[in-house]
Formats: sequence, C-alpha cells, structure tokens
Amino acid sequence: AVVSTQSTGDRSLMSVAINTTPSQVDEVVDALSELLRRIPDRVSSKDYSIDTRPFTSISAINEFIEVQNLGVNFCSRSFRGAPAAHPDSPKLSVLAALLSSKYLHREVREKGGAYGSGCVASNQALSFFSYRDPNNTATLDVFDRAAEWATEGAFTDQQLNEAQISVMGKQDAPVAPGSRGLSQFLGGMDLDQRRAYRAGVLSVTRQEVMDVAARYLSPDNLHGNVVVGSETETSKFTDLGYLIDAFGKKTGTE
Repeated sequence: AVVSTQSTGDRSLMSVAINTTPSQVDEVVDALSELLRRIPDRVSSKDYSIDTRPFTSISAINEFIEVQNLGVNFCSRSFRGAPAAHPDSPKLSVLAALLSSKYLHREVREKGGAYGSGCVASNQALSFFSYRDPNNTATLDVFDRAAEWATEGAFTDQQLNEAQISVMGKQDAPVAPGSRGLSQFLGGMDLDQRRAYRAGVLSVTRQEVMDVAARYLSPDNLHGNVVVGSETETSKFTDLGYLIDAFGKKTGTE
C-alpha cells in the first residue's frame, strides 16, 4: 500500500509517500505522524518556502555558470510545457522522443562531438540538453534548428512511429514493488488520466506533433538557456547578455 500523508501549519506543503504492507499501514502512519509533529516549522532563518507565483509571471533568463578549468560544456534550454494530465502532454512526449533520437543525437552528438544530448517533456517543461559538449553557442543554434525541423514536419512517418514506441516502452516498463503508486503521488495522474495519456501517445498524428512544436518551441513561449562551461567562455556570454554565475556568486544584469 502507498499512503500519502501531510503535516500541518507551515509544513502543510510537505507530502510523504510510504510503501508498506496493508497490515502495517496504521502503525507506520502513526509513527510518521509523530515524527512530522516533532519537525520544527522553521529550521533556518532562510526562506525555503515553495515559490507559488503563477508560472507565466516568472521572467525567463539566460545564465552562464562558470567553472574553472572545465574542458567541456553542459547546455540546456527549457520552454514552458504542459501539466501531465493536459491533452498536449502525450504529444509533447512523442515530440521530445522524436527530437532526441532523430535530430539531436545526429546533430549534437554525432556531428558536434558531445557525449550526449536529448529532449525531455517533464515537470511542465520541454527541455533540450547536451552534456560533455565541446560546443556551446553552436549547440544552442542546433536547438533552434531542431524546433524548425519539428515544426516543418521534416520527419518520416516511420520516425514518428518509432518515437511513439519509445514513449510506450517507458510506460510499459516493469514497475518495482517499492515504486508502485509513485507515479500518481509524484505526477498527480490517476488511473483514468494515465489511460488517456497512453491513448494520446498511440493516436498522435504528424500534424499534431507539428502543431505542438510550433506552439511550445516558439520564441514567444517562455524559455531560457543555461550553459555550464569554462571561465574562458565567460566574456563571450557576457557580451551575449547572459547572467554570469561564478561558483554561486552572481554578476551581471538580471
């Protein structure tokens, strides 16, 4: 059994998942409740509360994180996505799988020399990434072209079908006993919503993928870039107007 429990007061934002046998639920919940009651509402003078501002009001930023003597780059770009239960969610998952295997792998890893790259639709975001990448701005340019590639429908029906199979393979993967029920706890999707998501993945069309690419990967959609790289690249990103973060000490203009 997986049980979700919440504490009170300032700790009401805390949720806990328990995996146990049905016969031990009451005993475990009682013990956990006692533990939660003993946790102070505030353990520091710092404010660690969750930011509850509407997502659309948060300004996008471009940030370069400087690491001394780092010989490679880690690049990312995130766009505002859709909640897991939104009708666009399965379409975005297929789009992400399509971009990962059919475009970014070829352009960023095979041609660009990065150790890895991809695109993921998760946590209400659609994100591109590369890691251990010898390039930075060139990879960001590839992200631009990837959006154009998907929006223009420059992929085959077979590639689309392979992307659908990839997404379904993750959905149908065996679930360990200790992880059962966690998808609903973490993602908030009940059984009916998961069934709708599955049906959406299987039924998505070429035009639907092109449409969500045009909407979610548009420059007008809230997005930002973060690049981790060597201090030798700092001046370049300063000139590009990026916020510079050197070991947690931020400089530049927000």
